[in-house]
Amino acid sequence: MNEKRDMMRRFWRTGLVPWLPAVGQLATLVVVATLLLFPAPFQQNQLPASWKGLLADSDLLMSHWPTALLIQRTFAQGHGLPLWNPYFGGGEPLGADPLAALFYPPTHLVHFLSLRDYYLVLFMGHLVFAGLGMLLLARRTLELPRFPALVAAVGYMAAPGLLSHLGAGHVTFVQTVAWFPWLALACWATVREPRRWGAILGICIALTLLAGHPQMAYYGLLTTAGLAVWFLVKRWRLEGQRALLESVAGLAAAGVIGVLLAAVYLLPLMEFTARSTRQLSLSSTDAYPLRHFLHELIDQYPPPELPWEGIITPGLAVLALALLAVATRWRKVWPLILAIVLVAGLTMGNASLLYQLAARVLPDFDRFRGLARIWFVALVPFALLAAFGADSLLRGVRRIWSRGTVAAGFLTVLIVGLSLVITDSGYAQVGNVNVVTAPSALARTAAQLAGTGRIYGVQRNIPQVSAVQLQVPVADGWNPLLIESYVSYMQLAGGYTANGYQLTIPAFDVPVIQPHAVLLGLMHVSIVVSRRPMTDTRLVQVGEVDGTLIYKNTADAGPAYLVMPGPDGNPPSLDHIQRLDVTVRAITLAPEQEIFTFSTRAAAYFVIAMPAFPGWNADLDGHPVPIQPIAGVLPAIKVGPGVHTMSYTYAPSSVRFGGILSAVGLLAALAWLITGRFWKPRKPSRPRKDERPYTESVSNAGPSDQVASLIGASEGDTSTESGQHPL
Repeated sequence: MNEKRDMMRRFWRTGLVPWLPAVGQLATLVVVATLLLFPAPFQQNQLPASWKGLLADSDLLMSHWPTALLIQRTFAQGHGLPLWNPYFGGGEPLGADPLAALFYPPTHLVHFLSLRDYYLVLFMGHLVFAGLGMLLLARRTLELPRFPALVAAVGYMAAPGLLSHLGAGHVTFVQTVAWFPWLALACWATVREPRRWGAILGICIALTLLAGHPQMAYYGLLTTAGLAVWFLVKRWRLEGQRALLESVAGLAAAGVIGVLLAAVYLLPLMEFTARSTRQLSLSSTDAYPLRHFLHELIDQYPPPELPWEGIITPGLAVLALALLAVATRWRKVWPLILAIVLVAGLTMGNASLLYQLAARVLPDFDRFRGLARIWFVALVPFALLAAFGADSLLRGVRRIWSRGTVAAGFLTVLIVGLSLVITDSGYAQVGNVNVVTAPSALARTAAQLAGTGRIYGVQRNIPQVSAVQLQVPVADGWNPLLIESYVSYMQLAGGYTANGYQLTIPAFDVPVIQPHAVLLGLMHVSIVVSRRPMTDTRLVQVGEVDGTLIYKNTADAGPAYLVMPGPDGNPPSLDHIQRLDVTVRAITLAPEQEIFTFSTRAAAYFVIAMPAFPGWNADLDGHPVPIQPIAGVLPAIKVGPGVHTMSYTYAPSSVRFGGILSAVGLLAALAWLITGRFWKPRKPSRPRKDERPYTESVSNAGPSDQVASLIGASEGDTSTESGQHPL
């Protein structure tokens, strides 16, 4: 009996107790994430970013909710992934849309949960994941004790700027930023042990790209490159040129693995971007003067208009601890301060000479909106500075009262967490998602009248989420990437003129603008809705709902039609289109395949009423035929006399080739992980006395010991005491 009791006591002491601190830290991150999203985790139908504005809705409602619904519905009905979104913007490639994040693994939790629960899990999961990454980064790279590392984790995951972007519905933004600490940690480990950790860095790079926000992925990978240079110089000084070359090779291979893994998304994205309004001239003019920037650094109340773009402060508690670190640990933290200063210079945009230089040197650095978003890179060193400040504070407590260190650590984390939760109060903008996503009476009425046709809102009257819910496409829409040829066409059809980069159709509305019924009809627009009267006689009013007028477009040409060839036998221009009086019968009208039958007595061009885009293939009577777009936007296929069957199918080669490359990358990553598991590293040839060799602390440990040491569950609270900075 005593022997059994001793075995249980030994198991508890050696098997469970060492993991209790790790469990406690993880539980703390979960509690903080829950408070940040309160009351959504406890009330049915409550969700962050569930708001509608006078001029715009949250990005969650405009883009993410409808695309997630489309992914969920398509998989449930056909057990496949949708590659084309037919419901807004005239139709767009969904696999290439960053906001859809179709190939990001967490996206596919949508198949197992309701949409509300899916987004709640997605938000909470990424907040906790961001905090955990920062915790490990502080523990391993800086060798900070548990409580200071927990301060860094809470300081990053609860940063006011991050919560405000979450409240704006910037789902892919939050997903991408959550990977920043993991990129830094994987880069640090790869430089020291490239054979063991390089594959992990490649996976982190891929997931950062797949998370769906190109701007933040660019900033994160740019920062990782800078960190890699810093760590490489450090290793070269410690271990010589051979170790340097090993690390460079490991980093390069990790980068290749990351790009290959993300190729299934990157190739379609490149194809889409080259044909979108993004390929037009775009250069940001954002400027953040130094005085304004310093004021915003401590300002807890951002401007009410677009507050998520104006929040710079990391929180007063984090700022206070960071200043304490600067005052007490300067020799250790100066690299972090340097990083913050450099990022601040870039954040100020055109008001900074550093940004102007970077915009000339770095590719496409000035082609993003919201230049201040790069400040999220600085939140990583800010959180680490706060951790150093907390460590200095706890050391002072230890000198006065050694037994009070644990209580002081709990109190420090509590103060930082509560101060950030109070500051972030309201930023998540929690609301009833069922209320804001329910289709309006206008949307339901217009959908019933539209039939198989599209709806055009002169003031973008039908929300995109309603279009997907009611399964009725709209010719207007909002998206950072829109097909440029379609945007140009809709300017003519909408009766307005706009220049440069556009992310909305229509770009604007004023009383003098009157849509062109015939051009709208060529895109199968059967219903036009407007809050002001239309003057085109081919637009016949058929109803009015809540002050919005509903018009039937009598010039609707249908989903497909035939037109006469031009004078030279080629497709006609828009000005000379003459439709033939031929009945086209639709056999199938699916999002990624349309099949028609028709009979014609003369040679003609068969036109599909959707924007032309690579990946769409036409088969006439079972044989592939070339597509010749009219005005670069309306796909036209030449046909001869007779009875024909036309099949129009979306099968993009960019996704197919990208999938092959991603499969190659996956196999390479798995092979690397397996070989790295059994590889025994050599010890550094010339370890310095003032620095513990990395191979002694991590690489010679077994897998379970490595995980435990990373989390800090089985090692003591150590911190470098020498003047050398741990980076």
